[in-house]
Amino acid sequence: MTQALSKTAQPKYEVVKYTSDKYQIGRNTVRDILGISESTQFRYEKNNPVLKPNLLDRWARFERVIQQAEELFEDRVETQRWLSTKKTVLGNKTPLEVLGTDFGCRQVEQMLMQAAYGVFS
Repeated sequence: MTQALSKTAQPKYEVVKYTSDKYQIGRNTVRDILGISESTQFRYEKNNPVLKPNLLDRWARFERVIQQAEELFEDRVETQRWLSTKKTVLGNKTPLEVLGTDFGCRQVEQMLMQAAYGVFS
């Protein structure tokens, strides 16, 4: 997990903004990953509150996948490209498009693990 999501701190929405900016993840995708409405996202962006436990769990799951991809590709740009490229195994969706659900995250994590071990389906 990144320093921004350390277990001792009460993470604020700024951790979401930092990571989404770093990986050029659009606002719509961030909403989908967090499972929030546009108005809620606006309030979070404006007030930078502490993330509620359910949002923190979703974002931590997302950050775990990004970290796994970064370790595999060893390059932020390649990680961005991979996360934004449609995959047949994901029903022709991008990894970013499926990261809003636990099932989608598990699928992406499995793909990354298989790639790390040279196993492709």
